[in-house]
Amino acid sequence: MSGYSPIREPLVLTRGADYIHRFQKAATDPEFPAGTTAEIIITRGNSMTAPVLASWQAYDVTADAIEFWIQVPETDAIPDRSNWRLIVHYPSPAPDAEVQDFAWYRGPVKREQ
Repeated sequence: MSGYSPIREPLVLTRGADYIHRFQKAATDPEFPAGTTAEIIITRGNSMTAPVLASWQAYDVTADAIEFWIQVPETDAIPDRSNWRLIVHYPSPAPDAEVQDFAWYRGPVKREQ
């Protein structure tokens, strides 16, 4: 098979609680280069035309991890059974090259009360 299938994992949100998570790369994976950014994109469904409900920017990207801290007003607005994906944006490897976008994780949103 050609291409990459993102890691499938639910994103759990709890009513009245912030979403705080650290995505840690494996020790054998290369470091995230300086200038790497990341975002979680949440959509109403999993079709290509599903409306985007939210886009959450990582608050910190280090050489070995990506961290998110999203406040309650944003997390409580996301309905159960939405879909999410974590997109890592690698900086351009050369001045005339484009940013490389990599889907690392994806899955359903699970609400817990």
